Amino acid sequence: MTASSIPATLGFSVFGTGPEPVLVLHDWLGDQSNYDTLLPHLDGAAFTYAFVDLRGYGHSKHLRGDYTIDEIAIDCLGVADALGWSRFHVIGHSMTGMATQRLAADAPSRIKSAVAVCPISAAGNRLSTEATAFFALTCENDDAFRRLVKFVTAGAPDDWVDAKLRRNREEVAVECRRRYLDMMTTTDFSDEVHGLTTPWLVIVGDRDAGLDAEAMKATFLAWHPNAQLAEMKDCGHYPMQTIAPAFASLVETFLRTHAD
Repeated sequence: MTASSIPATLGFSVFGTGPEPVLVLHDWLGDQSNYDTLLPHLDGAAFTYAFVDLRGYGHSKHLRGDYTIDEIAIDCLGVADALGWSRFHVIGHSMTGMATQRLAADAPSRIKSAVAVCPISAAGNRLSTEATAFFALTCENDDAFRRLVKFVTAGAPDDWVDAKLRRNREEVAVECRRRYLDMMTTTDFSDEVHGLTTPWLVIVGDRDAGLDAEAMKATFLAWHPNAQLAEMKDCGHYPMQTIAPAFASLVETFLRTHAD
């Protein structure tokens, strides 16, 4: 995978040289390196993957902005333009699940298909006052961060959690952490996505508390006539890291179905 950046666009890394372009987005807690474990299992002859860092993350850590869903969509289309992609697939994880919907609403003719992994939807993730305070605490408090990761992974090993913490503190700008949390918990553009005919694969882990199959049935599957749900077994919030071979197979089977 080779790192790239083009002036005025997000930083990204490219893997593969195949004819089917795929834009890949990360979650709130981590940058594009979330997908490093996945790379050996991807078909680089069939697909070209661009792993993007949002403003404030990884290769884009220096970029400041408004940290809104509209900005994310504009930035992602800028990366696609820079790569010469007129049409492409998009994968979003957790926070950027809603970005797959924003992109499909804003540029429906450009999105071949979308994969939403353990996603927050266009309706946002409404939290109680207590939960909001806890999530905000994770932006600075290491113990709170560890507790959150343990919760969404159903008790991942300590060394794995600590590695995710170190990466977050090194590669996610302090300025953006709370702003993206505000985006996730206050955004609602669900009225703009009802009826979108983009093909969606919605993936959840059976051990991911909160963002479960029932939540997806009430959002993505209720709104999008061409959405399908896949529940991965013995899996929490990070299937691309914890069960990479099965995740790659599931995703690429879907992408091939919607290739040109």
